[in-house]
Amino acid sequence: MGWNSVGLEQIGIVASPAYESEAMCILQEGKETEVTTETLVLIENRSGNKILAICRSGTGSNDSLKTTFYNPGVAYAKSGKGPSTAKEFYGFRLVVVGDVSDGEIKQNKIIIAPASPVYRFEEGFNPMQLFGRSSHTIGYYATGKPSWKIPVLTEYIPHHIGVFGVTGSGKSYLTRYQIIPLLRQAGYDVMIFDWKGSDYAPFYGKVVNMGDIELDEQSVLTYLAETLNYFGGGNIGNKLITYLEEVVSEGGWRGDNVEETKRNLWERLRAVIASDNVEASGKPSRWDRIYSQKAQRYFEKLTAEDLKPIMGRTTAKELVDVLRQNGVLVVDLSYGSKEHKLSIFLSVVRYLKKLMEEKNKLRIALVVDEAPQYCPWNPQGLEGETTREIMGIAALGRSYNLSITLIAQGIAGEIGINAAVRRNLNTLFVGRIHPLDAQEAEKFFATSLVNASNLLRLPEGQFYLIGKMNPSPVPLLLTFEIPEREKVGATR
Repeated sequence: MGWNSVGLEQIGIVASPAYESEAMCILQEGKETEVTTETLVLIENRSGNKILAICRSGTGSNDSLKTTFYNPGVAYAKSGKGPSTAKEFYGFRLVVVGDVSDGEIKQNKIIIAPASPVYRFEEGFNPMQLFGRSSHTIGYYATGKPSWKIPVLTEYIPHHIGVFGVTGSGKSYLTRYQIIPLLRQAGYDVMIFDWKGSDYAPFYGKVVNMGDIELDEQSVLTYLAETLNYFGGGNIGNKLITYLEEVVSEGGWRGDNVEETKRNLWERLRAVIASDNVEASGKPSRWDRIYSQKAQRYFEKLTAEDLKPIMGRTTAKELVDVLRQNGVLVVDLSYGSKEHKLSIFLSVVRYLKKLMEEKNKLRIALVVDEAPQYCPWNPQGLEGETTREIMGIAALGRSYNLSITLIAQGIAGEIGINAAVRRNLNTLFVGRIHPLDAQEAEKFFATSLVNASNLLRLPEGQFYLIGKMNPSPVPLLLTFEIPEREKVGATR
C-alpha cells in the first residue's frame, strides 16, 4: 500500500510513557471537539513502523484546576471567573490493533516512540481494508462512514455466536438484518427458533407452527413425564416412568385426535403394568393394583391441551427438508407450554446430532432467541436436557458445519446463559448490557480499555464484535442501518 497517497489528518502526538500495545495521544488544540472515543487512528511511529490504534478512555486536564492544593485557578473558579487554559490539554488512551506497515495487520512488537504523530483517516481512505480482504462483511465501523464495512472471518461461523444486550439494544435488528444475511451469504441454511413468535416469524416467508411438529420418541417421553409430574416421583413413580417408556418406544399410540391418543396411551400403559405384575398362579399381584391406581390418578388429570404437543405430524427430518428448500425457516414457538417448546427444540437438535454422528456436513445455522429459556445458569428438568444437547451439538458442529447463534438479554448469572454453554461461543456481539452483567462483561474487554460504564451507555444498534470472526485482535464497535419501515414502533 502506498501510504504517501493516503488521506490522513494529524490530530495529535504520542505522549510519554508509551508502550508497544498502548499509548496516550495528546490532541492538537481544537481537535477535542472533533475526535471521539472509538475513532480509528494511525500512529506513524518514529521507531520506524506504522500502527493502527483505537481511541479509548478520553482525558481532559488543566493544572490550574487541580483540587489537591489551592492555586490561582481554583481561586478564579471560586469567584466565578474563568481560569487560564494555558496548561489545559485533552487526550485519549490508544489501544493498539497492530502493525500495518505492510498494509495488513500484524502484531506490533516495537515500542511506540513518544512524540510520534497520530493521524485520523479522511473520507478518501477506508481503513477497513487493513483488516483483510473478505467478501463477507457485517455492519460498518460505528465512528466511520457507512462504507467502512467490517470484514468477518466466516470460516469461524461453526465456532458459534452469542448476541447479548438488554431490551431495546437492537439484538433482533442486528440478527435479522446483519447476522442472518451473513449466514446465508456464507452458504448456511438458517433455522430460527422464535420463542415469542413476534421478533422473526412476521418477517420471513416460511414459518412452521410448533403444534405441527412431531416430537421424537425421547422428547415425547420427557414431555409426558414432565406433564405427569413423574407420577409423584419415588420408587413407584420411577417404575411407572419405565413402563411409560416401553409404551412410547413401541409406537402406534398416537390417534386421530387427543381423546383417542389419551385412551391408547392409558390402555397400553395398563397392559404393560399388568404383564409385569403377575403372580406365579397367573393372578395379578398387589403391585398391579398399586401401580395402576397411581398411574390412573395422574392420567385423569391430563387435558386436551396437555396432549396437543404430541399430536404434530411434521418430523424433524421433514422440517430440515423444508429448511433446505427455503434457506430460512422460522419455528414459531409463541403458544404452548415451556416443556412443549423445549421438547420441539430437542427433537430437532437430536436429529441434527444424528446426522453429524453419521459424518454429514450440514451447513445449517440455528438461531435461538431467548437463549436463557433453553440453557439457563442453573438448568432444571427439561432445561438440563436442552443444555446438555446444546453443548453436544456445539462440540460436533465445529467439525460438521453446524452453527449456533444464542440471543440473550443477559450474559451470565440468573439473567444469562449457562457458563458451560457460553464457553462454546467463540464470537460475541455485545450491546448495551444489564447492570448485573457489568462485572462479567468487563472480562471480555480486559486489555481493550472498554469498561462497564461504556457498555451500560451504548446506544441502540451499536455492538462490540469480539472473538474469532473479528479480524481485529481487539473488539471493534459496529453499527448498521435499520430499514426505514422499522424505525417507527417498538424497539427490539
